[in-house]
Amino acid sequence: MLTNDIEILKKALERERKSRELAESFVEKRLRELYVSNIQLSNRVLTQEEFQNDLLDNLVDALFVIDFKGEILKINKEATKLLGLVNDLKINNISQFSNRNKKGIKKLLSKDNLENENEVFFYEFINEKNQKKYVNIKSKILVDSEKNPYAYQAIVRDVTDKYLLELKIQKQQQFEKFESQILKDLLKSNDIFTNAFDLVNHIAQFLNSDDCVIYGFINRKLVQLATTTTKLDANHIIKNKLSRSIDKGVVGRVVRSKKGEIINDTSKDKDYIIDDRYGLSEITIPVLFDGDIVGIIDSKHAEKNHYAKDKLATLSKISILISLYLKNSASELEKKLKEKELEATRNRLGIIFESYSDAKIIESKDRYIEFVSNAFLSLFNIPLEEHNQLIGLSCKIVWDNSKVFFLYENEFVSRIEEIVKNQEAVNDELLELKDGRFFSRSYNPIFLNGKLDGHVWTYRDVTLQINYDKSLEFQNTKYKNIIENINLGLMEVDNKDVVLSVNKAFCNMSGYDSNELIGKKAKDVLLKKEGIEIMNAKNTIRKNGIDDVYEIELFTKNRETKYWLISGAPNYNINGEVIGSLGIHLDITEIKTLIIKNENLISDLTESNIELSNYAHIVSHDLKTPLHSIASCVGWLKEENEDKLSKDSLEYISIINESIIDMDNLISSSLQFSELRSSKKENNKSETQLIVESVIMNIDINKIKTLSINILKPLPVIKLNNTKTKQVFQNLIENAYKYRDANKKSFVNINWEDKNEHIMFSIEDNGIGIAEEHFNFIFEAFKKLNNRTDSSGIGLSIVKKIIETAGGKIWVDSKLNVGTTFYFTIPR
Repeated sequence: MLTNDIEILKKALERERKSRELAESFVEKRLRELYVSNIQLSNRVLTQEEFQNDLLDNLVDALFVIDFKGEILKINKEATKLLGLVNDLKINNISQFSNRNKKGIKKLLSKDNLENENEVFFYEFINEKNQKKYVNIKSKILVDSEKNPYAYQAIVRDVTDKYLLELKIQKQQQFEKFESQILKDLLKSNDIFTNAFDLVNHIAQFLNSDDCVIYGFINRKLVQLATTTTKLDANHIIKNKLSRSIDKGVVGRVVRSKKGEIINDTSKDKDYIIDDRYGLSEITIPVLFDGDIVGIIDSKHAEKNHYAKDKLATLSKISILISLYLKNSASELEKKLKEKELEATRNRLGIIFESYSDAKIIESKDRYIEFVSNAFLSLFNIPLEEHNQLIGLSCKIVWDNSKVFFLYENEFVSRIEEIVKNQEAVNDELLELKDGRFFSRSYNPIFLNGKLDGHVWTYRDVTLQINYDKSLEFQNTKYKNIIENINLGLMEVDNKDVVLSVNKAFCNMSGYDSNELIGKKAKDVLLKKEGIEIMNAKNTIRKNGIDDVYEIELFTKNRETKYWLISGAPNYNINGEVIGSLGIHLDITEIKTLIIKNENLISDLTESNIELSNYAHIVSHDLKTPLHSIASCVGWLKEENEDKLSKDSLEYISIINESIIDMDNLISSSLQFSELRSSKKENNKSETQLIVESVIMNIDINKIKTLSINILKPLPVIKLNNTKTKQVFQNLIENAYKYRDANKKSFVNINWEDKNEHIMFSIEDNGIGIAEEHFNFIFEAFKKLNNRTDSSGIGLSIVKKIIETAGGKIWVDSKLNVGTTFYFTIPR
């Protein structure tokens, strides 16, 4: 039983194992089939993607797919090529584009440009290789399966070659049209002046400029034939033709080089000339005929870089067409201008001869009269109505009839024959007439190609001049006599200081005769070494037209030293040119000697004053020393014997002490006065208010109690140094205290007034006053109205000296028992 069960179980397990193997085999097979299918599907998908990539890469147009954030999702080879990317450079976002292309791309991908998918846009840009590209762009918005937009797609076609070709064709057509128009203008007339206005306007239109000029080269100058900016008359002729020199400007440079030029920035061109219209760019083309300049075409524009090279090439080609017409017209114009100029010259000569004050007569080479001026008829008393009868008449007849006017008749005619025979110019021959007049005669032969072709005679009435010269000669003689006899030495020298003339007074002053000085250099004869240097400097400034007065030391002929004062002035010729100097000399030797003596005396006095000042200090010290000793001894004597001395003895000692104090004050004041007289300290400005306040503060407290000092208004700044200002106010205030009235409440009022040129101060008190007869007395040194021991009698004299030295004045106004006011001024 058990064995059967085991067998059954074994069989069941075997069936189960086989079933499992079968199932695993099926699953494995299916998995293999699925794997193979998956691989095939992947290969198909991969093949389609590669196909698409190949398709995009082989598009002839550039393709861009860009999302809304600017990320580049797709770009093909043509796009990379169009952008000019090199060295495997990749661009993942439009922000990587250069600034010059970024704005343009953003504008092309704007909503306004994407609403119409069939619209094609033309765009110009510069790629990364700096190549200019012209493209057509067709763009649209891409959407996903749910119709949601997610990117831009742009197909860009490079049309650069096509566009440039079309542009070239357009320019060629424009050039051909312009050339035919110019040719049409030229064919209107053989005279280019008739067509010049149309020509210049067509050229200006071609150049896109409103400023164009055509010049003709005539008589070595450029003459305006037509212009777009100048007004014309009724016949289309320029009202005021301008002519330009060929030596200046861009136009002149082109004339000289015979090569056309384009100036892109005239502000950087050194030859550019600014006229009534300023242009920043200019084009200039020469018009040549057989290699020679016959004209110029010139145009300006307000902007820089306006003219292109193709315009220059076209105008150069056009100039060949214009040259033939311009050459013929310029020759005709030049001929007309010469004829017009010749006619104008004839008219001018006629007017000159008629209006000239001198009498003119012109003879032919065969001695027949061709022209007679009205002045000639008037000079020889020939009626004006006989003028035409003289033309063509033989000159011999005229001169034979005219000789009767002259003092020497036969010589008059024979001299004419001699002059004509010699064929040489004669100037201002003097002829005397029977009526007392004088005529001047000049002759000029006329030569043409080296052969005698005519004769010109000129007569002038010089009677007044002759009489004037005689009068002048008389005046010169008179003034020479005056110069010769004045006491001032006169010398004339040339620019090299060589003596030309001297008068008698100069010879007397120097001791030399005129023949010893004339022809020699005065400085070498008369001057010392120092004087030569001075004279050289004076000669230099004299050549510059400057006159001056100076002093110089020199030697006379007998070697005596003299001092001269010289007034030197430049000497001019008739043309105003400096040809030398004129010097007037005054002997100041005596004056100079006195001056030197005075200077020596002043020097001695100065030294004496210094010695006196030093002596005053020494005396002051030497006098005060024994004085102090006396004071000390008197003090000791009183101290040791005060109880033994009588009342009179003590009074005597008191008198001695007061005398010692008085003597000490007198010595100090004398020294102060001495120092004041010798002081040369400059008067700088001082703050008067501060100084007076300082003086008041330093006054004894006991004095202040008995004297009220009032400053009535703020005091000004004055031109006097601080020390002197303090001395003035301190002396005047202390003077008021010394002479106060004990029965009054004493005061001092300080005030001032502005008097324009100076400031006037007043020091007023209510003291005992001064009698009028003593007003001047009080200012004298060491003078006192009483015997006060506290006064040296020198204070007011010090004040007066300070104020007068500063250029001011001091005076007093006083009444006895009323008070005193001192006034003084200080200049501004």
